[in-house]
Amino acid sequence: MAPLIAELLYIDAPTGLAGDMLLAGLLDCGAELEPILRELRKLDLGPWELKAEKISQHGIMAMQVDIEYPHQHQHRHLSDIRKLIQDAGFPPAAEERALLTFQILAQAEAAAHGCDIEEVHFHEVGAVDSILDICAVSLALHQLQVEQVYCSELPLSRGWVDCAHGRLPVPAPAVANLLLGMKVHGSTLEGELITPTGAALLKAMGAKQIPPPAFGILCHGRGAGHRELSQPNAVHLILGDSERRVYHRDVVDVLRTNIDDSSGETLAVLWEKAFAMGAMDMCYSPLLMKKGRPAWQLQMIVPEGQADKFACLIFAETGSIGCRVNRERRLVAERNIINVYTQYGKVAVKISGNNIAPEAESARAAAAQAGVPFKEVYAAALTAAYSELRGEEG
Repeated sequence: MAPLIAELLYIDAPTGLAGDMLLAGLLDCGAELEPILRELRKLDLGPWELKAEKISQHGIMAMQVDIEYPHQHQHRHLSDIRKLIQDAGFPPAAEERALLTFQILAQAEAAAHGCDIEEVHFHEVGAVDSILDICAVSLALHQLQVEQVYCSELPLSRGWVDCAHGRLPVPAPAVANLLLGMKVHGSTLEGELITPTGAALLKAMGAKQIPPPAFGILCHGRGAGHRELSQPNAVHLILGDSERRVYHRDVVDVLRTNIDDSSGETLAVLWEKAFAMGAMDMCYSPLLMKKGRPAWQLQMIVPEGQADKFACLIFAETGSIGCRVNRERRLVAERNIINVYTQYGKVAVKISGNNIAPEAESARAAAAQAGVPFKEVYAAALTAAYSELRGEEG
C-alpha cells in the first residue's frame, strides 16, 4: 500500500502545542515511523530511543511519543545544531524545514536575552528529544508531502514554567516572541501549554490562522501531550486534499538500467512480458556507453514495492547485471474514458482536463473492422467526443 500523501494539514490545538504532540499526531494520521527513524539515526546524537503508542485520555484515543536518552550536559549553539542536521543528509525539503525551525528559535531566544543568534545557548531545545522532535516532524511533513498548513487560535495560559533560566512566567519570553502575529485566546488552564518547539514549528510550516479552503478529508489523528489536564491534552490534526485539485498523487518504483548486449528481438520480448506482468510504463532511450558501444537505457515504472519482481525479469531476459531502483512520487492528472459512436462504430476516448484523445487500440480495432485508414477513425472519434462534451456543457 502506498503511504498516505496529502496536500493540506489543519491543526486544532485546544490545549496547546508541543513538538512531540505534533509528531504523535502526524504518526496517528498515517506518517510511517520506520522511514523517519532511519533518517533520525543519521544524527550524531549518541544513544536514544523513540517510541510511539496509542493511549487513552479522558476516554479519547491519541498517539503519544516518548523519547529516552542518557542525560547530556552539552548546551548547543545554533552552529552546532546546523552542522548536526546538515551532516545527517536528510531529504532537502526536510533539512530546510528543520534548519529554518532552529533559525526561528535562535532569533526568538536572541531577542529574549539581548544577544546575537550565534551566541544563543540552546538548553531545553538543544537537548536530544527536542532535536529529534523537530527533525522528525520535518521528515513526517516531507513524507506526507504537505503543502499548506492551517491552525486554530492558540490558548494563552497563565502560571509558571521551570527551565534552565529559572522560573519564568508563561508564555516564556522566547515563546512570547514566537507568538507575535499569531491569534490567541484566553484559557483557564495553567502552566506551559505552548512550547518553544511547537511554536517554532508552526512558524517554520508557514501555518495560517485563517479558515482553510474547501477540502476533502483524507484522515485525522490526535497527538497527546504528557501533562495531565482536566480535559484531553491532545492536538487534533486533519489531513486533506483540495476539492479543486485536478490530479492525484501516488508512489511508484522506477527501475533504470543500460543495456549494450541485447538484440532488438530480445528487448521486444522484455517489453511484452513487462506489460503482461503489470508494468505501468516503459521506454528505451538510445545512448553511447563506455568503449563507444551503442546501447539502450531502459526505464520501467512499476507499482510501489514490486521492483524486485521486475528486476528479476530484466536480468532473466537481457544481459543486464544490475539496475538502479528509486521510489518516486507522481502527480497524475485525473482522467476518465467515454465511449463515442461514429460511422465506423464505437470508439473509446480518454478525457483529462482539456486533453481529449481517442484510445489508439480502440480506434485501430474500429478501423480494421470498417476497412478504413486508422486516421479517419481517429478524426471521427475526436469530432464525436468534442460534440458530446459540448452537448453535456450545454
